[in-house]
Amino acid sequence: MSWWFTDTARAKSEQAALAQLDEQVGWLSGVTWSMGDHLQLNVEFDIEHDGEVFGLSMAYPATFPDTPPMISPRDGKQLSWHQYGAGGELCLEFRPDNWDSSITGSMMVESAYRLLSGERPMGDDRGIVPSAHQASIGRDLRGETMRFVVAREAIDVLKDIPPEAPLPIDVWERIGKPLWIASLVSIGDTGAPLWAGGAPCPSGSIKAKGFVLRTSRDVERFRGNADGFANNLPAEFPELAERFPENPFTGYVLLGEGDRWIVLYLFAYQDKQTVFPYKVIVAPETAGRLPPGHAALASKRVAIVGCGSVGSKIAGMLARSGVRRFTFIDDDVFFPANLVRNELDARAIGLHKAEALTSRLEDIASDMDITTRRVALGQQESAGTTEWVMEDLTKADLLIDATADPRAFNLVAAVARRHRKPMVWCQVYAGGVGGLVARARPDIDPPPMQARGQIQAWCDSQNIPWTGSAEADYGARSGSGAPLIADDADVSVIASHAGRMALDILTRDHTIFPSSAYLIGLAAEWIFQAPFDTWPIELHPDGEWGNPQGAASTEDLIDLMTTLFPTGGQE
Repeated sequence: MSWWFTDTARAKSEQAALAQLDEQVGWLSGVTWSMGDHLQLNVEFDIEHDGEVFGLSMAYPATFPDTPPMISPRDGKQLSWHQYGAGGELCLEFRPDNWDSSITGSMMVESAYRLLSGERPMGDDRGIVPSAHQASIGRDLRGETMRFVVAREAIDVLKDIPPEAPLPIDVWERIGKPLWIASLVSIGDTGAPLWAGGAPCPSGSIKAKGFVLRTSRDVERFRGNADGFANNLPAEFPELAERFPENPFTGYVLLGEGDRWIVLYLFAYQDKQTVFPYKVIVAPETAGRLPPGHAALASKRVAIVGCGSVGSKIAGMLARSGVRRFTFIDDDVFFPANLVRNELDARAIGLHKAEALTSRLEDIASDMDITTRRVALGQQESAGTTEWVMEDLTKADLLIDATADPRAFNLVAAVARRHRKPMVWCQVYAGGVGGLVARARPDIDPPPMQARGQIQAWCDSQNIPWTGSAEADYGARSGSGAPLIADDADVSVIASHAGRMALDILTRDHTIFPSSAYLIGLAAEWIFQAPFDTWPIELHPDGEWGNPQGAASTEDLIDLMTTLFPTGGQE
């Protein structure tokens, strides 16, 4: 329902304010009220300045006075630099970003007069009305369906390349409805590029070639007349035409200098040169978004056992934080049912989760080093396979058990203790109740097996029965049992805390976590009094890290070898 149906007093005051303004100033005339489509209240009026008359219309939205009226020219013309296109709304002093419900339509009309008269001062002076807006890339790109992304670092390199000397470029492109997206990958010869971007080439994209030419010539005209470039190419850019491997050419051409560049896509069609203009988008710099200590993460290897809901989310978080070396261990396959709470999407259906997660992370960073093992640790695997996988675990700087399977936990915990590796594990409790995150650090916390025992003992000591599901633990289990209930938000909360704890181990000498185990509530259930009720669990020394047997002496090894492999034989 339109606002003036329920607020007649405000409607009358709007009418009175405009009538009063009409009486007080000489530049306003022709104020006429009307009703538009859907009972929208409109006002037509004329503004006169220096002998020129501007016919305008003000439309009150149905949500007025919570949102501002809109003033536009009635003749569909471009009247101001502060206007959203020809015939579009004038950008005035009062806008959605600074709107207050006490502002009236008459104040909007006065603002329109100040804008139009300010841009048209008396005499020969040029009027400039300063903008209160910051440029928005998203707003500017709404109507652009062909977009070419260039990194800010690449622009800095392009400023210094030799002028009028074409250089090869590599590009990735992804064409689909309604957008065509492309991005600069490298500048210069493939073997020794002047610049190569670190961003990954997205899944589904293809590689393309092209050339860049730094030139001071007027190239902006080709954005609106792409065919003109094709017609004038041999005469105006002979040095570029000579570098094309075929005529007509299929590929990208980047032209310009300094911070002003255009991109043209040349396409060979029926032996003719067709040209499509792209909108150049300069991407923000990638540096400075992560803490300085995260730079060291690129050299760390993290082994994640279980690539299901929790494990896949932790992997994504660590990759975005800077981890580049992973070992994924999981034999499970991704199915449509997994879509409700996994980092992966429909493109992974039918793939092993470990391999699909690898592809997912390669869409986050281009320099990933990932080892995948399609093995269910602790399940029915051969002894040789289990030994091989556990050997992979010893190469990691951090072990993460995301299975909630005690058999897998036992094996990962054994590697952690024996080889003195820090370990993080977590569980999500059924029904959105909450979950557990825990860690074990060599010689600081008890080994993982003892730590798990202390956590269980603490829970038992609370003497509060579990009133939810028969089982509290949620995990990526094999078998045909019914899945436990937990939505993506439940899983994401616990996975995020586990990821935070993993980063703390990998990046800090002094932890930010006073305890090494936490129960995190997501509902008023069991011991939790309310959502986000958190219970730290103190762990005390118990057990030793490392090989409890110690290293065998040389004499003991010689004696064992003699016993196992006697050298005696027949005469």
